[in-house]
Amino acid sequence: MHLRPRLRYLVVLGLAGLVLAAVGVTAAQSKPLAANHATASTILDGTTDTVTNVDPAGNYDYGSGTVDILIYQHLLDLNAGSTIPAPSLATGCKANASVTVWTCTLRKGVKFSNGDPFTSTDVKWSFDRVNKIHDPSGIWGLISNLKSVTTSGPYSVSFHLSTAQSTWPYILATGAGEIVDHKVYPATKLVANTDVKDLVGTGPYTLSKFTPGQQAVFAPNPNYAGENGKLANGGLIITYYSKSSTMKLDLQKGTIDMAFRDFTPTEYTALGKTSGITLYKGKGVGIRYLVLNVKRAPTNKLAVRKAIAYLFPRQDIASRVYHGQVVPLYSMPPAGLPGHTNAFGELYGMAPNAAKAKAVLAAGHIKTPVPLTVWWTPSHYGDASADEYTEIQRSLNASGLFKVTLKSAEWATYSKTLGTQYGAFQLGWFPDYPDAEDYITPFYGTKSNFTSNGYSNAKMDAIIKNEEGAKTLAQRLTYIKQAQVIAAQDAPIIPYWQNSMLVVGRSNIHNMKKTIDLDYLMRFWLLSKS
Repeated sequence: MHLRPRLRYLVVLGLAGLVLAAVGVTAAQSKPLAANHATASTILDGTTDTVTNVDPAGNYDYGSGTVDILIYQHLLDLNAGSTIPAPSLATGCKANASVTVWTCTLRKGVKFSNGDPFTSTDVKWSFDRVNKIHDPSGIWGLISNLKSVTTSGPYSVSFHLSTAQSTWPYILATGAGEIVDHKVYPATKLVANTDVKDLVGTGPYTLSKFTPGQQAVFAPNPNYAGENGKLANGGLIITYYSKSSTMKLDLQKGTIDMAFRDFTPTEYTALGKTSGITLYKGKGVGIRYLVLNVKRAPTNKLAVRKAIAYLFPRQDIASRVYHGQVVPLYSMPPAGLPGHTNAFGELYGMAPNAAKAKAVLAAGHIKTPVPLTVWWTPSHYGDASADEYTEIQRSLNASGLFKVTLKSAEWATYSKTLGTQYGAFQLGWFPDYPDAEDYITPFYGTKSNFTSNGYSNAKMDAIIKNEEGAKTLAQRLTYIKQAQVIAAQDAPIIPYWQNSMLVVGRSNIHNMKKTIDLDYLMRFWLLSKS
């Protein structure tokens, strides 16, 4: 995850051919807390993720998003095995000719978990409050292109955009588009995590009990109308761990049935060899990258940034540090998403090349070895980060062209300083939606770049604007590819690995493969337990 982890889809009526048509403390008990609804079919999950706020207007992190998709739905949602948004609370959405107004027709007869009817008033209320609350997490940024929401009767809603946006249906399926009950949720403040009776949605579960840093207990929502109105299990309990080693022991003992996010690479390898436990692995769209500040020395020099790109040890990191659980990445959009190209591999090669790095520094009249301080954080991207950055240091120093000093800071400090104090620093990203656009606009747009690395390129800005307003998939992908070429040439960010979706489950958990896909969503409601 990045500063806004993410999370984190489309069947469009009309406009055929458009892409549119396209905190934890260690568990204190030896077994999870009991709940009144707990049955033999209740799934017991473990995670090292944390939850900041369950109210969808107040979070932008993966752990909170994992909880939210259990309680809330969107107008358009992702079905398992598809990266295309499909009708959920809406029966369909279509755009006007200029792609600046999207109108959705809503399903009739849907009820919230408390029995209140779902109507267009709830949709408008949900989007308006995200903007009014303007939470520091930044979730409102996903709908920054939204001017207003209007309704036409109880079952029609229109989104009026400031500029053309062919990917608006993807935005409807993000955390900023989760629908809440207007009769329950205040217009300008968040509902507290502990007020579980007020956490009302139309999703598969209700939140029965939430103890921050310990457990979240979910019961089936009796009014759930998705997936044929049926859940494959009788409920869910998520236990939050501060240490993956403790979670590993509980999984081996059978205290929990499964674990999603995250073990160390060594622990994953060991669990994959444990009798009665299965390590499920699928393609993922989470990425890791090194940000280079183009305003601070020495990375303000293009030659220095290119030399780093020539020396990056992607394969060594993937194999030595992550045991093959990640794969080298040569562009910001990960492999598997339409429009991905190996832009860095084509420009700098697929393996480190000290000779070319030396040549580019010489041509730039850069004195070597170049002193370079690289920052990383031990408290946000997993225990393997230390080894990961040792590999980067080793590769750059071994060339004789750099003298790398590694420095680290805890996430609370790290996330506030980034581009203001750091010249080169580690970040990661989970997408808001599984489309290449979400790996371009937040990083390379002059106005949308959240990394604070000072990067700006008028040509890139023009490409991003053209991509956002493109009316066909072919046009969009052309711009996406052009953006990747410029990103590699300017090298303000160096992408280096793409993850896999890894889930560990005991033999009593079934249907896990149904939810492992590029969407990187854990659809617990599809899992069954024997």
